[in-house]
Amino acid sequence: MSRDGVEEYVERSKSLIDSSPQMGEENTKVKLIQPLIELLGWDTFSSEVELEYPIQIGQGHARADYALLLDGSPAVFVEAKGCDTTLSDGARSQLKSYMRQKGAGWGLLTNGQRFEVLKRREDSDLPDEVLLASLSIEELRSNWNVLELLSRELVRSGEAVTRANRIRARKRATSELQSGKEEIADEVAKLIVNKVGDTLTQEIETESKEFIDDLINVLGTDEDTTIPREDPDPEPSSTEVATNEYVVAISDGSGPAKTFSGEKQADVMASVVDHLVENYDLLNEIGSLPYVPGKKNAILNSEPKHPSGEEMRLCRSLSNGCFLYVSLNKKSKIRHIDRFVSMCGLTAEFDGNW
Repeated sequence: MSRDGVEEYVERSKSLIDSSPQMGEENTKVKLIQPLIELLGWDTFSSEVELEYPIQIGQGHARADYALLLDGSPAVFVEAKGCDTTLSDGARSQLKSYMRQKGAGWGLLTNGQRFEVLKRREDSDLPDEVLLASLSIEELRSNWNVLELLSRELVRSGEAVTRANRIRARKRATSELQSGKEEIADEVAKLIVNKVGDTLTQEIETESKEFIDDLINVLGTDEDTTIPREDPDPEPSSTEVATNEYVVAISDGSGPAKTFSGEKQADVMASVVDHLVENYDLLNEIGSLPYVPGKKNAILNSEPKHPSGEEMRLCRSLSNGCFLYVSLNKKSKIRHIDRFVSMCGLTAEFDGNW
């Protein structure tokens, strides 16, 4: 499995979904889900992939849509729904019961547009299947390594478990750092001040906060928390309208505000910064590139690299040829947008999903 393979799968699937948004379950299986299983390295024409796998649950019987087998035993269950169906708590419970009944380590619930990866916990005396990731089809591009956990190669070798444990550990660490950022930054600053003296206390306190933010960025995931808490918010029903827009309005206080909106935080951030560069001479306010507000990562640069030479993991190209680093969590995006806007003598208001 490769990034290029995932890119090709996403493009092909989006095209099929756009042409048939009400695609039912059977067509979804053939056109979207079986190609994904093959992308993950499972041979759908061999005995290692069994359709309608029979499972006895209590006194009743059920059939899993797909069982991916290793040495004759289910290693991954795939529960499929049509594109015209949202993923429900009932479907999640159904998949978890399959995993528990057969001792399968992995599960995938998908309707071809959203992909939920479940993992059986191994650090608990009680059987428990937890949600490791919930990804939209577009998010597969930047999170293909999470989807790769279900690949035949990683599941057979046991590497999938090792990687999943790291993902969960990073998630827990990021959550702890975010919730206790001020306290942790204060402790870091105190430790440094005790070592070097209090002459530079203000600078050390500022840099300590930047350090914690950078650490959160390194440990965290891109975009809108694709590694969620273990009990996800349910998807909106077909009668509800999901609000996915992020809105930023900037103003100089003397006229109507300029509004930027979009479904991705990164795109909205790029639009705002591009506007400031083109119309308010932001680069002159910054001084020189690369612009590195912390210790490591450039937020703006003339090339898609950080000062260390490391490639920007995710960036947007601006109209003047500069590159904006957007592999940031939501709070960091808000903070940097606010800072750029202030540099230009403007104010910013955040609405929508912010």
